[in-house]
Amino acid sequence: MLETLTTLTQPWADYYAESAWLPTALIALHVLALFVGGGIALGADRRVLQSTPGHRDAYLATAADLKATHGIVIGALVLTNLSGLALFTSDVGTFWGSRVFWAKMATLVVLILNGVRMRATEARLLPNAGSAVETGSAGAELTGAELAGPYATLRTHAWVSVLGWCLIVVLGVVVANI
Repeated sequence: MLETLTTLTQPWADYYAESAWLPTALIALHVLALFVGGGIALGADRRVLQSTPGHRDAYLATAADLKATHGIVIGALVLTNLSGLALFTSDVGTFWGSRVFWAKMATLVVLILNGVRMRATEARLLPNAGSAVETGSAGAELTGAELAGPYATLRTHAWVSVLGWCLIVVLGVVVANI
């Protein structure tokens, strides 16, 4: 399988290796997308972790704020994944056998799955998402006590997100030095 993949990606690998500007542009895109997506995610996670427990309005405002950031984070993750795939195919042989690379990919999968679960938790906290948050009717049927369970789950996901983004950066630095 490695031979087939290497053969299929060889024209790209040759073009990448011979280009004066492409490696720099691709690495810059990869790092900038990671920086923007991770930075926004970490900021939102921080707001979740610092919010006041037990207050319905604080729960809903923080969940709404988190929901508002996910479009940018998802877009940045798409760019990070596409640029990462291009980097991977520029040297399949090196990355294929790297435990650090696969640890980074596993961390990425955990981060994405955590994001999916985080969005599901947001949906439980914000049943009438969107304009309902602005008018104060989101979660109107839920009390602060009823929101505490989903919000505790959201806080757990925020910690996983913080750790995941930090680990992605560390593993990215290590894998760049293979």
